[in-house]
Amino acid sequence: MSSNKNKITHPALIIWAAIIVLILLSSVKLPVIPYINSYSHIDLLQDIKADKKSVIPIKKITLPAGVAPGMPQMVNNAFDSTLIVDYADDASVMMQSFYSKLNALKTKKGKVRIAYFGDSFIEADYITGELRDKLQAIYGGSGPGFVPMQSIVADDYVTFKFNSNTSWADYNFHNNPQKYPLGLMGHVFYSTGRSWSQYSATNNNKFKNIYLYTGKTKDSLASVTVDEDDKENTVTVNDDSYINKTVISSNTPVGKLKLSCTNTALPVYGLSMEDSTGVYIDNYGFRGNTGALSLQLQPDVMKGFASYFKYDLIIVHYGLNVLVHGDTNYLWFDRTMAKFIEKIRTNFPGAPILMIGSSDVAYNEQGSYITDPGVPVLVRTENEIARKNKVAFWNLYYSMGGENTMTEWVEGDTTFAYRDYMHVNERGANKIAGVFLDKLLHSQK
Repeated sequence: MSSNKNKITHPALIIWAAIIVLILLSSVKLPVIPYINSYSHIDLLQDIKADKKSVIPIKKITLPAGVAPGMPQMVNNAFDSTLIVDYADDASVMMQSFYSKLNALKTKKGKVRIAYFGDSFIEADYITGELRDKLQAIYGGSGPGFVPMQSIVADDYVTFKFNSNTSWADYNFHNNPQKYPLGLMGHVFYSTGRSWSQYSATNNNKFKNIYLYTGKTKDSLASVTVDEDDKENTVTVNDDSYINKTVISSNTPVGKLKLSCTNTALPVYGLSMEDSTGVYIDNYGFRGNTGALSLQLQPDVMKGFASYFKYDLIIVHYGLNVLVHGDTNYLWFDRTMAKFIEKIRTNFPGAPILMIGSSDVAYNEQGSYITDPGVPVLVRTENEIARKNKVAFWNLYYSMGGENTMTEWVEGDTTFAYRDYMHVNERGANKIAGVFLDKLLHSQK
């Protein structure tokens, strides 16, 4: 009977061989074959490597010298990632032309109007209302500008009181089987018999000039009933253009307005309440919009409103609905924004365009909320979109605090955002409006 050799070293050799193989595999990223080896890449040395934030690789982009992706070169060659960078190369549509008009309000009579396109982040006039109030306190003006006939968040408006009997037929980006021409907010309203909307000024303010905007109708004698501070009268609606403006009240301060309509064939877009001077921001927020829905806007509608609203700045702010956890392919968004920016340029010629990057958004990672890794990638993409399309860009993500800001705003002692870790509350809206105003004023050359 032969004796076996001592094999006590064999387990050690096997362990060392396995370690060497795993180390080699840690340095190689195998291709993923669906349903065969679609596992996560394993790094045996991960725990002893330097701690690094999770970064999703993105396509290399080319920016001007000295400019990091998402952190553009600012005015006076001072590097500040929170100020506004202007990629426009035409002086007539640069942000400087907007600043000049804004500053002229300090010494001269005039009006500066801003269109703000966005999603639920600006819904209920939260951020736009706070920003409008702050600008009007400096440069003058009173009134909310353009407002719709009804809204699913009417009860949340804080800059003025707003309600309706909800009997308006609301055709919009999501529900428009007849392909009616939609307004800039993505809605057009038709009366279903006796529809009414009521608006009340707050904080002892008054509405100075009130205008109604309607579409084309076959009824040249279409009219609406207007109740101004309990004084009722009938107003015949203009009907000579594709988009029509009718004076409801002029230079007579009104604290409460109720507008009623029985004409079921009259397309109604909304009202504008404003003074003859100062700053006005028209809120065109539509819940769930990635910007793609805005491509439904018809050129005739945009040009029609452009003839009344001489916009001095157009803001484009999307992101919440673009972000999908785990997906950082934003090529479709790049193309969508390019089309929308071109549509704005064509139908609102001469208006500077400012693209605002996404705010911070957090997601649940094993019980703790942290910034979604797609957010900085999206912000870099938005900066690149602005650069390629030669418009201005403001990095809201960095300006509000950057990584994990939303978590702090939700879980801090003072809450600035809701527990969806995405939308800000009234305090958060005021905070963002304050930051935006500061960056807007300090970005001037």
